[in-house]
Amino acid sequence: MQRRRRHTQTRVATAGVVSALGTAGVVLTMALTAAASTSAPPARAAASVAVTVSRSSVGPPVAAGFVGLATEYWDVEKEVGTNPADPDTAFEQVARNLAPYGGLALRIGGDSTDWTWWPVPGVRQPSWVRWTMTPTWAAVTKRLADDLRAHLIVGINMEADSARVASTEVREIASQIGSSVPITYEIGNEPELYSKFTFYHDRHGQPVLGRPKGYSLLDITAEWNRLADALPHVRLAGPGYSALSALPGVGQFLDSTRKLSLLTVHSYPLKSKRCGGGNLQESQLFQPTSLQQLAAEVSAWTSLGRQRSIPVRVDEINSVTCGGMPGFSDTFGPALWALNILPLYAEAGAEGVNFQTRPFTAQNLIQTGDTHSGWSVRVQPEYYGLLAFAQLTPPGSRLLQVSSMPAGLYAWAAWTPRGQTNVVVTNVSAATTGVQIRAAGARGAATVEFLRAASGGLRSAGRVTLGGQALSPSTGQLTGTPVTTTVHSSHGTYDVKVPAASAAIITFAH
Repeated sequence: MQRRRRHTQTRVATAGVVSALGTAGVVLTMALTAAASTSAPPARAAASVAVTVSRSSVGPPVAAGFVGLATEYWDVEKEVGTNPADPDTAFEQVARNLAPYGGLALRIGGDSTDWTWWPVPGVRQPSWVRWTMTPTWAAVTKRLADDLRAHLIVGINMEADSARVASTEVREIASQIGSSVPITYEIGNEPELYSKFTFYHDRHGQPVLGRPKGYSLLDITAEWNRLADALPHVRLAGPGYSALSALPGVGQFLDSTRKLSLLTVHSYPLKSKRCGGGNLQESQLFQPTSLQQLAAEVSAWTSLGRQRSIPVRVDEINSVTCGGMPGFSDTFGPALWALNILPLYAEAGAEGVNFQTRPFTAQNLIQTGDTHSGWSVRVQPEYYGLLAFAQLTPPGSRLLQVSSMPAGLYAWAAWTPRGQTNVVVTNVSAATTGVQIRAAGARGAATVEFLRAASGGLRSAGRVTLGGQALSPSTGQLTGTPVTTTVHSSHGTYDVKVPAASAAIITFAH
């Protein structure tokens, strides 16, 4: 979520989504299951929980670049500096970690999509402009994209309602950045909110809405098509709806658009206090409304997309809207939530997701600093959830069917093209829990490592480690001695203890 716009928290049940699609009887089988709870589940008895992993895959193969990042136009230079010859290599490495095989999806847009312009010759700067693209910005962005072998998704102004502004942006970005990296141009950002929030202030200081009241999904479709028709032949995305609840207008949009290559939407489970939410608890991230129901809604979008051969990307996502929330965005709860929402969205058929990072805000997933000794980088705990998923699901991995879990436990599994099966068991209860894992085809010893915080449970804002390692502030690479244990089979099962507020990662060979 960007600073001025509010996302509607989605709470539509799976049945409601199926009804909206008119395909009653379609059932989304999720690899990750849990019961609703408004607080941390109570301590569990000592009996171990059975986790059964079958050979059956669910959902499509995990695409390259599935885990991506989203940032604002005006934040790029804060993250990598203003000298393309001397980029922030620590930030680059942290980003590269999320797509170790190349092809990182980097979205540049958000609110800045409709408040930014590339100066148009002979046109006076409009009142809505808050930031101006420059050749320096383009050079820095090109270096970043080249170094990461990235696929860019860049926002193109829709709120200005000017084909000349939009076409100038596309032309300049294509010529100055796009010679060596693929670019998808996303027309608009959350256009259904244009009639609700101020676009700019007039010369008398009065707020001016981007669109009049009553601006509808039909209006969005017509305007999107009008701008698309005025642009050159490039790959186009849109419309970047603010929430999955915009589903009723998606079918009509897809039926009438002629140049769309990628359908985009934003997804947040919770609202920050600044944008109308209340006091948040990390346990709310593990309610069905924050996991399974969101995934069911994504599945409804991808179902419509498949019917028209249009992929769907959740190109803006995080645990909480409106630029994050201090004391929540920087805790360990979002890390475990990210580790478990990602397989759900992959199973639901999304092409990928872009987690939002905004330096010097509460949602500074990746925060850089420039000191006399060079660039440095630090990450919020949530980043480790993204990193773990990216490591466990190289391109072409298949998610596997996993047995249901009791309250407080979540499990998913993936088979990789290298012939390994990775099983992840997350424990958000208040006590260590034993699990007995039986994975089809597994043989020999298994290795176990953990994603955990040093202390404080889900609310911890302290040091996080993945397999005993943490990111170096100077290089952005995992450092420290890896910590793994070996577990042997006992009558076909592997016994693992999963501490409270942690995730166990168990890897089997075949």
